[in-house]
Amino acid sequence: MIFQRNYFKLYWIFLKRSFIAKMEFRMDFFIGILGFLIENLAYLFSIYFIVRSVPTLNGWNFYQMGFLFGFTMMPIAFDHLFTDELWRIAYFRVARGDVDRYFLRPLSVLFQVIAETFQPDAFGELFLGIFMLAFCGSKIQILWSLPLVILLIVAIFDGAFAITSIKIFASSFAFVFKRSGYVLQILYNFREYTRYPISIYPKVMRFILSFVLPYGLIISMPVETLFFGAYGCFSLCVRIIVVTAVLFAISLLVWKRNVRKYESTGS
Repeated sequence: MIFQRNYFKLYWIFLKRSFIAKMEFRMDFFIGILGFLIENLAYLFSIYFIVRSVPTLNGWNFYQMGFLFGFTMMPIAFDHLFTDELWRIAYFRVARGDVDRYFLRPLSVLFQVIAETFQPDAFGELFLGIFMLAFCGSKIQILWSLPLVILLIVAIFDGAFAITSIKIFASSFAFVFKRSGYVLQILYNFREYTRYPISIYPKVMRFILSFVLPYGLIISMPVETLFFGAYGCFSLCVRIIVVTAVLFAISLLVWKRNVRKYESTGS
């Protein structure tokens, strides 16, 4: 218990240090937030033009699609806020030998990587996601219930956990091959498919998005349940929790295995 409390204290110290460093360059801070807002607004407009050409997409109207878009951004934003350093590990930290210092400290390597960077750019995604949920949700007649609210909350936070797990899994191969950024990018880009209902995809893709890279399970299916009652709230909650836990356990095992194989580049 004391060990765990010490990690929480250390994480808070890392978090404050990272935030102070970001705020030293305030213009970069605000430009980063604005950049993510513009990028995601561009996605939103593409959805608008698609739905404008086809009034409904497999039974989904524009406001339902907009709600799904906003919901998609929530777990992505929370993951982006706290685990952005995994991208640097995958692309260049290991190749440059920057990670050597992590092995010299009596701390978990993964903890140090996660705690290294706090990414306030993600607030742009978070704010836009909340706005889309509020705006589009006000245009749709939704029969809210406690099980639905619990399902959406579980989906958001377990969704962030699942996305982080995929990033941990893919970035860990950099410790073996020095770079794994392209692998991480490919796996991460599957999240784009969840900006649209997974019911429009072939069975093979639906299986991948439900069990292998469960973006659809944690994002599309809860929203589909909200609008159409497609799945039972309790059973879907259990599936999300179980699949996320299994994914996280696998990612940790692969991470530990690959970290043990690390050899410094000597640069």
